[in-house]
Amino acid sequence: MFWLAQMSDAASLVLLSGYMADMGFSGTQISSVYATMALAALVSPFLAGWLADRFFPSQIMLGICYVLTAPILVAAWQQTTFRGFWLCIAGVSLLRMPARTLSNVVAFHHLRDRTRIGQVRVWGTLGWIFISWCLSGYLRLWEGWDPGGSHMGDALLASAVISAICGLYCLSLPHTPPGNQQAGSLGFSASFRLLRNPAFVVLLAIGFVSSTMNPFFYNFAFLFLTEAQGVGLAPSTANWVQSLGQVAEVAVLLMLGTSLRRFGIKRILLVGIAAQSLRFALFALGEPAWLMAAAMSLHGFVFTFYAVGITIAVDEMSDVDNRASAQGLMSMIRGGAGSLLGNYLAGTTYDRLAMDGGGHEWTWFFLVPAMVTGVGLIAFGLVFRQSRRRRSVG
Repeated sequence: MFWLAQMSDAASLVLLSGYMADMGFSGTQISSVYATMALAALVSPFLAGWLADRFFPSQIMLGICYVLTAPILVAAWQQTTFRGFWLCIAGVSLLRMPARTLSNVVAFHHLRDRTRIGQVRVWGTLGWIFISWCLSGYLRLWEGWDPGGSHMGDALLASAVISAICGLYCLSLPHTPPGNQQAGSLGFSASFRLLRNPAFVVLLAIGFVSSTMNPFFYNFAFLFLTEAQGVGLAPSTANWVQSLGQVAEVAVLLMLGTSLRRFGIKRILLVGIAAQSLRFALFALGEPAWLMAAAMSLHGFVFTFYAVGITIAVDEMSDVDNRASAQGLMSMIRGGAGSLLGNYLAGTTYDRLAMDGGGHEWTWFFLVPAMVTGVGLIAFGLVFRQSRRRRSVG
């Protein structure tokens, strides 16, 4: 499941900012397209969590989401205007955001030992690497055949095909029944009861702060790598460099279970946030190219110890009858409210730091998230108190 899902996501995301820049979109417009994921996260994961908790098997909803995504991606590939492209990606986001939540629900439901989630998620990372390298090879061929031409948008077609296959596969996954068929509302009361837990509130807070800075990386790292005033790499090479984060991610995911048992969730999250801050600080230096590639590798720690770690922490703090809704609440805060604000900040900062002769002031662009995540790291270390697990792992 994770292998196909991450292949589909990677195919449509890794080259997206470069494709939009080739179409002449401004930084604000680029971030507006990425913000559709944040808008979707404010609604769809929570609604999907409630439906999965009460009515429908999670694997069925997961499969439907991916199958419906395929034709919308094809439509996005055909668009030439900002409005049309934005509407198509908004449709994709409304389906993909709940799919990400539900994939965690399905995985946790069938894992007896939740510390083994890293060994499962690593297949998603391998899928991301595989499709990224295939796309790099595809772009390298076109760079020889059609210098100056842009073929980054073709990745949307690849994503559409993979999404259809992934959806059909998800329908064949083991049965994951609704967790709470007596739920009487959208799950707000069930999941919001977790706000009585101070540790969960702190987790939501750091999730919000960190997610506001994510768009500085996800939206504009590719442009930083390819712009002459940045690192100045060819698109095919830049895409390969970006995949180094996933290569490192494989190793970190495989040691996640051992790290959790040895160090605990708080230290794991601290390392993940520290890696995020350090990555931004190194990007602010801007050179040499090998150091920027090394900084990209820190994504392995950011994703595994922070993004995956926070889903484990939420799962441990929730009960069986509100597990999906609790993950939906965290997704709403991180991928919704925090990401929405972050997309606005990143897009406006990118436009304001544009230089008259072309290019951008990348040092100042990355100093902002480096400082914010650094302050968040210190605050989280001082305030967060790890709660004891309230239910068995089995």
